[in-house]
Amino acid sequence: MNKQKFNWQQTTWLKNFGLILIGWFCLYTNAIALPFGIYDARTMAMGGVGVATGARTAAFNNPALLTTADEVHEWFLLLPTVGKQLDDTDDLKDNLANFKQAADIPDVAAIQKNLAAIKSSQYRETKNIAFMLAIPSRILSGAVFLNSYEISNVQPFIDPNDQAAPADPYSSTLSHRGVRIVENGVSAAKALDAESGWMENMAIGFNAKFLLIETYDYTEPLRTADVEIDNNQGINGSQFAIDLGVFKEIGVWKIGLVAKNLIPGSYNYGQTNDKFKIEPQLRAGFAYQSRRSILEFNIDLTKNQPVGFDTASQIAAIGWEWQPWRGFALRAGYNKNLVEPDTGSSTSGTVSAGIGLLYSGFHFDVAGYTGDEGDGISAQLGLQF
Repeated sequence: MNKQKFNWQQTTWLKNFGLILIGWFCLYTNAIALPFGIYDARTMAMGGVGVATGARTAAFNNPALLTTADEVHEWFLLLPTVGKQLDDTDDLKDNLANFKQAADIPDVAAIQKNLAAIKSSQYRETKNIAFMLAIPSRILSGAVFLNSYEISNVQPFIDPNDQAAPADPYSSTLSHRGVRIVENGVSAAKALDAESGWMENMAIGFNAKFLLIETYDYTEPLRTADVEIDNNQGINGSQFAIDLGVFKEIGVWKIGLVAKNLIPGSYNYGQTNDKFKIEPQLRAGFAYQSRRSILEFNIDLTKNQPVGFDTASQIAAIGWEWQPWRGFALRAGYNKNLVEPDTGSSTSGTVSAGIGLLYSGFHFDVAGYTGDEGDGISAQLGLQF
């Protein structure tokens, strides 16, 4: 972190910044918030961590980290980062296709078999694409970003009469529920660099965002249904939001706190009266960083609201990054939802891995994960100059 003389008298507004952020954390400790997303390949590879390390993806995880960029390079450009996460552990997509095929014949035994398989299943999908331009500076770091992400899930209703005596027309249905959010934002961060005291080697940052929100809730006849979201079924909304973050170095130890979406919002799912809420997300991060490696732990300080038919979440994650030589990084991670599913069954968590390459200023990162909650992949191309 850059060292410069800090004039406490000329920046008295900073006195209360830390207290304000702590106040937000205390106020919303029991809040229910949108799940804390994974929007870049490095974060996915390291199990979802990124609140205490990672200047290149600071706008997505903790804007205060913009101040930790390598002083040699002044600009970072992500163009773009893309990711997809899919949970079809119940094989709903395949069973639905098999049901349709059996209904075309019709094959009564096959219809009953596939309806039974579909009955207690769910299909979940998350995808995103994001762009970011970050400009670290000794005086004030900044960034602009665009992040578009969609969270959707599908839940069937199987009419008992369809199973008992299969025949067209079928009364069974497939319900869709989800959200699509486009974040347009700017970030700013400042290294306080007090010469002594608790503010030494500390930074603050914020995101100011405008959110375009689209919600979905509709039902299709199972006979003609598809697990993919119909883009023509959405209901639109919009709002402003703010993220606040702090970061502190204590030698090789890094501590980060971030509060996202401090301006709440509430929206109906489609034409229903069921609500989708945007409320503060709170996460803490702790990391150890040596010359070639990083070990980081993150934990949600709030229980996060499920989207659609999903279950609530509160994630604990650990991630590791090792650079055996300059320009090449190996990454691995693990995370677990601390909130058990409504079914009462326990989950074993998710493991992830990835690599990062740097050549002549170009970055290429790729990551993947697998676990009880599905599989995911992410890739990004970046440029530093």
